[in-house]
Amino acid sequence: MFCHFKELQYPAKPEKSDPIYAKKLQEVLGGQFGEISVMMQYLFQGFNCRADENYQDLLFDIGTEEIGHVEMLATMIARLLDQAPIEHQEAMFHQNPVLAAVMGGCYSRT
Repeated sequence: MFCHFKELQYPAKPEKSDPIYAKKLQEVLGGQFGEISVMMQYLFQGFNCRADENYQDLLFDIGTEEIGHVEMLATMIARLLDQAPIEHQEAMFHQNPVLAAVMGGCYSRT
């Protein structure tokens, strides 16, 4: 089971938009060895683990931590794109559906 708290661990906000840095963070989030890939690998291994229960718990713990990393990176990329020209924002949406959800309001923080 996963629990979601509607606050970020590190509520950092950039001073201004920076689409270039947002694009660099995009690789960290969704690249071949990015946080999304790592998250999915640990969770998948946890679901399929047939070893001792302690190993399965370890895999789930690491996968759950990675979910938090994905959330922080997607939110930071969205914040770096705030007030950026619309062409830059649309280009990023096509590259990452998670980011599109954050920027499009499907993800709300109260």
